[in-house]
Amino acid sequence: MHRDLSEQHTKGEVLIVEDTPASLKLLSDLLTEAGYYVRQAPNGELALWTAQSRPPELILLDIRMPGIDGFEVCRRLKQSESAELRQVPVIFLSAQHDTDDKVRGFALGAVDFIPKPFQSEEILARTDAHVRLGRAQKALAAERGLLEQRVAERTAELAELAASLEQEVGRRRANEEFLRLAGQVFEATQDAIVITDTAGVIAASNPAFTRISGYSAAEVVGQSVRLLHAGEQNAPALQLLLQALQTTAHWSGEILARRKSGDTYPGLLSVSCVKDGAGAVVNYVAVFMDITERKAEQHLIDFLSNHDALTGLPNRLLARQRFENTMAAARREGQCVAVMCLDLDRFKSINDSFGPQVGDQALQVVARFLSQAVGEGDTVTRQGGDEFQIILQDDVALGRTLALAQRVLAGLRRELAIGGQQISLTSSIGIAVSPSDGVDLDELVRNADTALFRAKETGRDHYAFFTERMDAEIRDKLAIQAQLRGAIARDEFEVHYQPQMCLRTGELLGAEALLRWDNPVLGKVPPNRFIPLAEEYGMVTAIGEWVLESVCAQIKLWHDEGLGDIKVAVNLSAGQFGHDNTVAFVEATLRRFGVAPANLGLEITEGTVMGDPDKAVAALKCLKDIGVSISLDDFGTGYSSLGYLKRFPIDVLKIDKSFVDDVTTNANDAAIALSVISLAHNLNLRVIAEGVETRAQVDFLAERGCDEMQGYYFSRPLAAPAFTALLRQPRKLFDQ
Repeated sequence: MHRDLSEQHTKGEVLIVEDTPASLKLLSDLLTEAGYYVRQAPNGELALWTAQSRPPELILLDIRMPGIDGFEVCRRLKQSESAELRQVPVIFLSAQHDTDDKVRGFALGAVDFIPKPFQSEEILARTDAHVRLGRAQKALAAERGLLEQRVAERTAELAELAASLEQEVGRRRANEEFLRLAGQVFEATQDAIVITDTAGVIAASNPAFTRISGYSAAEVVGQSVRLLHAGEQNAPALQLLLQALQTTAHWSGEILARRKSGDTYPGLLSVSCVKDGAGAVVNYVAVFMDITERKAEQHLIDFLSNHDALTGLPNRLLARQRFENTMAAARREGQCVAVMCLDLDRFKSINDSFGPQVGDQALQVVARFLSQAVGEGDTVTRQGGDEFQIILQDDVALGRTLALAQRVLAGLRRELAIGGQQISLTSSIGIAVSPSDGVDLDELVRNADTALFRAKETGRDHYAFFTERMDAEIRDKLAIQAQLRGAIARDEFEVHYQPQMCLRTGELLGAEALLRWDNPVLGKVPPNRFIPLAEEYGMVTAIGEWVLESVCAQIKLWHDEGLGDIKVAVNLSAGQFGHDNTVAFVEATLRRFGVAPANLGLEITEGTVMGDPDKAVAALKCLKDIGVSISLDDFGTGYSSLGYLKRFPIDVLKIDKSFVDDVTTNANDAAIALSVISLAHNLNLRVIAEGVETRAQVDFLAERGCDEMQGYYFSRPLAAPAFTALLRQPRKLFDQ
């Protein structure tokens, strides 16, 4: 189509791209009158479409256009997939005489620039020149193509002649090269190669064969290949080999071979038939490799996939298989299966004291001991860390199970020689029995772990059998533990305040802060259930800090409401008291809420301070330096030493409720209460009696000089709003 137009309009076809209508008409009229076939495009998008539909012989392209400018149009044309379109010459039209524009235009592939306003003579001259140049280049290219075609045809004729002359030479060289390469491969390959005749007599072997078998080529050439067979062990494989060669002319598989030394080794063998032109077998070629190391690696992989790498004991996967086998045997014989979960007591201290290397050696010693302690058919496994399992079959009386548990405990109790150290170990054992405690391994292990937990609770170095009650208790603890996490964030805790009353005047002196927990899942959980678990699971410090902050905020609120400076005692748990940051936290909290230290009391128990009395004395002195008061709670229930008592910088002794309950009816409790009161006053301490519930107890304590009391007789612990109401309308103890 393009050529037809070119023939009609002999001066050529020009595409004018100009967004100014006047300029577009001027150029179009000028070139049309000059004999050119003109196509027009008022913008860059239409210019690209027009040029792609039929490439012109020349494009006059305005630079400054809305949308796609002339530079971008030129760039796209020169990057087109069409070679014909890429070769179309482009002349830029520009109203600016900017050197940078020209440099950029020529860099994009333009052949010329025409400035505005246009000069007709210049337009026609440059258009004529570039159209003629383009046509000349096309003609030259066509002539060059024709010449190249003629040269190619002649060259092909000469090449065909040369090929026919060199074909025979090439074949001969190829044969020689193939033989040379085959010889190199034969010599260099790392797999053994043996070539035999049809009778199995060795004709040749390579160096790899000598390295693997120990035989030199001279020793085996002329010998039967049976020299290498391992004998009867290979009979089945040889039979399959002969059958395969007769039917498919090839066989591959694993065999046992014999070295010159007489040792046998596993090999991977591949045998193929070599036939002549008539299809008759003339030779056999055998290629084989020594797979001894591969076999050893596979054996190691198989072992490690079923055994613990440190101790060599069966792992969980193999233990499950052994359990299924033991269960099947027990069902057949009407017996049961016991699963024992064993955990080394305080094993972390061995790693901390002697290092992890000695710890690993200790686990290996324990593994050997357990393997020797069990009977034939029993399974000992390591589950990770210092946890082991024993699976054994027993009768309903469980005599073997009991004897084994006692034997293990006694054996581990003795000192063991580990890494040049004499180390004593103890263990705790939990036992679950199938079918009463479960029928699958996972359930039995879970129940045995529950029994193990109970064995540790009862003092370690002990064994325990699983019971349903035990499981319920553990589930209850786990439920509490799960709900404890996040209880602060969910705002489930609340502080109640139990009034502390003066036994001389009957007036309110302060309160003890008592934590209450109302959980949407568990309901109201008593402190004696969740506080010990918070201690055990490491959450008590965070809870204690929340209580202290809540109490200080409430004291500040009462003060701001004009209700006076109320003194509140807060309990410090053992974990919180032993924390190095507690003193700094108490001081920072008082400062943050603007509470005077004299308005805060801290209560600690006998057991807390007597665990490490010297450290306790130092911590209490630091707290006293802040200005808070210190109360010793539950006095008389533990193992306080009077020698330490006089060293403790405390302000108050609290008589435990267990002595107050029967203080009016039991002479011993009365004597203890009187002794505590007397001791406290002699040490210049105040005395508070807890759990006072009757008027007779109030009178008894008041008459014996007790300073304060708290208990249900005056008030149960009150939520903050109820205690605030009590502060607004105070009652006296003796008004009751």
